Amino acid sequence: MALLKGEGTHQILYGAADIFSGLRHNRGYLARPDHTGSFPTILLVHGHDGVTASVKAFARRLARYGLAVACPDLYRGRTSDWPADQAVASVLADASHWIASTDTPWVQSGAVGLLAMDRAAPAALGFVATSDMVGGVVLISPVVSEGPSAPPIPLLGFFGKEDAIVDGADRNRTQAQLSSGEWVLYGGVGHGLIDEAASDYQWEVAEDVADRTVAHFTQVLAS
Repeated sequence: MALLKGEGTHQILYGAADIFSGLRHNRGYLARPDHTGSFPTILLVHGHDGVTASVKAFARRLARYGLAVACPDLYRGRTSDWPADQAVASVLADASHWIASTDTPWVQSGAVGLLAMDRAAPAALGFVATSDMVGGVVLISPVVSEGPSAPPIPLLGFFGKEDAIVDGADRNRTQAQLSSGEWVLYGGVGHGLIDEAASDYQWEVAEDVADRTVAHFTQVLAS
């Protein structure tokens, strides 16, 4: 793990992480405050592009404001097609067991948050429906082809108005199906709201997504 000093309220540790569940092992990425104590913890579920530099930077951004963020690699280190929802759910179950274990004393007791990006949204919502440990959800540019069930917990979602992957009709359908959530729509940006490599990336939008995400999880995961 490496130590990062920067803006925010916490110095942080960040880097590759080993995520164990019994005899099963997966790699991932971890960013958390670098001092003694336990912190509200987020299970970050990356999108189609994997655990990219932008995903890691976003995790570090959240950690600098007091959240611990664990991001398992859904591809399990292999370059392949997007995994089936069942495979994603299995990875999330393993990661949740690890978060709840004695190997993670930095995890605050109680509920954890779940942040899903892009194509991970359907499987993540399915996982929430079967788990009693998730206390709040954030969705960033969710790609939802069929009607998801609204989780009975606070939900915050983000879309870019010029998203070429999720068009206006898809966006409206998702918002209608998850009508209990709070939704934020940004003009002038597309699918990659926090993707620094996106051609229409806007720093101000990415910062607002991060600030709203921190506020949401800090509130709903308060001990």
